Amino acid sequence: MMKRTTLALALALSTAAGAASAQTVEMIVPFSAGGGTDTVARVFEPGFSEALGRTVVIRNIDGASGTIGAAAAANAAADGSSVGYLPIGPLAIQPSLRETSYGADDFAYVCQTTSTPVFLLSKTDGEAGSVEDWVARGKDSRVVYGSSGPGTIPHLAMAAFASKAGLKAVHLPFNGTGPAMNAMAGGEIDLFVDTATVLENNDVKALAVFAPERLEAYPDVPTMKEAGYDLDFSVWQGLVAPAGVEGETLAAYSEACRKAIETDRFKKLAQDTNTGILYRGPEEFAAFVKRNAEQNRTILKDAGLVQ
Repeated sequence: MMKRTTLALALALSTAAGAASAQTVEMIVPFSAGGGTDTVARVFEPGFSEALGRTVVIRNIDGASGTIGAAAAANAAADGSSVGYLPIGPLAIQPSLRETSYGADDFAYVCQTTSTPVFLLSKTDGEAGSVEDWVARGKDSRVVYGSSGPGTIPHLAMAAFASKAGLKAVHLPFNGTGPAMNAMAGGEIDLFVDTATVLENNDVKALAVFAPERLEAYPDVPTMKEAGYDLDFSVWQGLVAPAGVEGETLAAYSEACRKAIETDRFKKLAQDTNTGILYRGPEEFAAFVKRNAEQNRTILKDAGLVQ
């Protein structure tokens, strides 16, 4: 009788384990379908699913600059059935700008997947042709810089530069990059910060890149550090899970993440969209998010956007 009971228990546990391993994983994307984060997530998902050996289904939860979806990812069951594919905004910017129902400790950080440096841009036919030229001009007269909205990376990077350089700078936010580029073409703004995609698709020139080293694709563009301003800004994304997920699950998901960004499909998307691929594992990613959030909060505070 004891043998039968033990066998039945073993079979039950085996069945439960098998069911858990075959369980569908929900991947929450905190923006609408078709947007930038969603596009990358949908190319990432097949490789992640294959490496994990489980079905992964994307669920878009839009609203409040990504914080509604991020909250859903943080508050999901910590049983490995749910992850969130999140960009910098809801993880390292928005919690400083608004009340959120989650904090940094509500996530287990699976991996970072991308990091795309941003450039300091000006009109192609602008009178000032270098960072040094704009610094000299900005100390004597007003410099107007645009952004795709308050609290965005273009705003943060330019605000940090203006502060370090002592520029008489005025921030003019726009509802997206398109209107900002139109404003630059019309002479409303002098400077803007964005990725290589904006550089390549508009009549602008790169004065410098906010990266530790020159980029292989743009060897003639100096870094901000070369101009005397040690500033590093990028647009990044990564995978998180609810805090409390088991260590074995976190390790398995992180390894699947690493394999997913090494697929030809993901590399092609990165090349086509000027997206930088960068893998950071759980501990390194968690430390990076903390540092980045603290840096952004300081800049936002100096800009008068937070108390």
